[in-house]
Amino acid sequence: MFRFRCRVPRVLRLGAPMLLLAGCACAAQASTAADLDAGARAHPLAFLDRIGWGADPAQLRQLREQGATRLLDAQLRPDPDPTLPPQLARSLAALPVNAPLEQLIAPLVEQRRQIRMSGGAAGSADAGDAQARLKDLRQRMNALTRQAMAQQLLLAVYAPNQLQQRLSWFWMNHFNVFHGFLVGPMMADYQMRVIEPHALGHFRDLLRATMFSPQMLLYLNNAQNARGHINENYARELMELHTLGVGSGYTQADVTHLAHALTGLGVDLAGRPVRVRPAWRGLLWQRGLVVFNPARHDSSPQLVLGHTLQGDSVDEMEQVVDLLADDPATAKHLCLELARYFVADHPDPAMVAAMVRSWQRSDGDIAAVLRTMYRSPQFAASLASPQFKDPMRYVISSVRAGLAGPRLIRNPQPMLGALAALGEPLFGRSTPDGYPVGAAAWDGSGAMTTRFRIAQQFGAGAPALFGEPPPYLREDGLLPAEAQPKGPRGPAPELARSPVYLAAEPGLSGATRQVLAQAGPRVRWNALWLASPEFMNQ
Repeated sequence: MFRFRCRVPRVLRLGAPMLLLAGCACAAQASTAADLDAGARAHPLAFLDRIGWGADPAQLRQLREQGATRLLDAQLRPDPDPTLPPQLARSLAALPVNAPLEQLIAPLVEQRRQIRMSGGAAGSADAGDAQARLKDLRQRMNALTRQAMAQQLLLAVYAPNQLQQRLSWFWMNHFNVFHGFLVGPMMADYQMRVIEPHALGHFRDLLRATMFSPQMLLYLNNAQNARGHINENYARELMELHTLGVGSGYTQADVTHLAHALTGLGVDLAGRPVRVRPAWRGLLWQRGLVVFNPARHDSSPQLVLGHTLQGDSVDEMEQVVDLLADDPATAKHLCLELARYFVADHPDPAMVAAMVRSWQRSDGDIAAVLRTMYRSPQFAASLASPQFKDPMRYVISSVRAGLAGPRLIRNPQPMLGALAALGEPLFGRSTPDGYPVGAAAWDGSGAMTTRFRIAQQFGAGAPALFGEPPPYLREDGLLPAEAQPKGPRGPAPELARSPVYLAAEPGLSGATRQVLAQAGPRVRWNALWLASPEFMNQ
């Protein structure tokens, strides 16, 4: 717990009213810290599930040794270079999909261009060869996309910066892009360079990073948004989903004018310098694949939300960032979404209001807003109220609960398959609204049947997780086959003796205890616990 010290001589000079206020503030801070620590002691799995991807033995030990307040503060200020298992760290660093986008994408685009140029008439030998080469190219691009998926899952399981990892998934879902066409091979960059570095920073920096990302500009068609050829897709979602929210008061005219202001901001996939007339060269702006082309920009004044945006350079995009990030509706929308994700489908309005005030005081500092949320009495009380896990939370927490031990996962395909079966495949939401996070989207009877089947798979130890890596990892050297000795499949994990289950046991209902007592073989026992209401609701 934090120690709150009051320096008496300084306080006395403030007078009695200020002394009273200082004492109240100190007591309030101590109270919220005490409430959080007490709530986490009573419900350790629920607490760890709310600040990460679920409990594992190491985090349970940290929680016992440090207490919830200290552990939370460390998660809100994570190490910029978190420690991973050495083999995993080396493999991810060398993963081809993590190359800079300029090196990764331009050769793919050039290869496709050459194939199309060399293709002959339909039915000819040249046409057949071109089709075969296009198929090989698509397979290579699919392999890069799957590498990005594998990396996100392995980081979710093993990375110690659990809050940053879970929050990065929230922001990737909030600023959703679909993995179609060239965006798929760019998804590792989207997670590691666009989202994660800003996940706990100021919202305006995160908004700017997404606005200037090739993934977003391609997915929502702003790359095609040009003077005389207006495309409103990105402008609409930027206001409706990313910032202000539905019902915040903006109009269709605001969307149209914002689309005009965003003209010229696009993507250059050719890997060659963009050419413009001499008069515009000083206004041309390019960073990596993203380019602001003044020849495509409508520089006429645009009235958006009562403010006039005007300019003929990339500075107008900065005006857009400031206008939307500073709008009070953005604070309300984002604080409510964060509270729904981390606390409850219908969060306490008083807690959300406190988060909004923290947003306004801190200029949208996401870590400060989360600290206010986590240290609120409403959050501490919510630990006793089950929160249904969406598929991503369910799959990752199942693995962290007992399977991610000394053996290193080399094949994430069982996890990817489970997410797809449950309706939440990674990078697979084709619409810009992202996956829903409320229970109503995931707790239907068909979904529960699928969860039990997945619980049986993980209850048996999911041996494929530790088997041969799939070709898209093995061929590029990630987690090579010789990294771990081969041998017969080991026995199913004894989850009944795992630290995670032992921490959950005091809170089990009588019905769950009875079912587990009659479960029989270990594999069935494991499956029944992973499919229990207590495990699926934390």
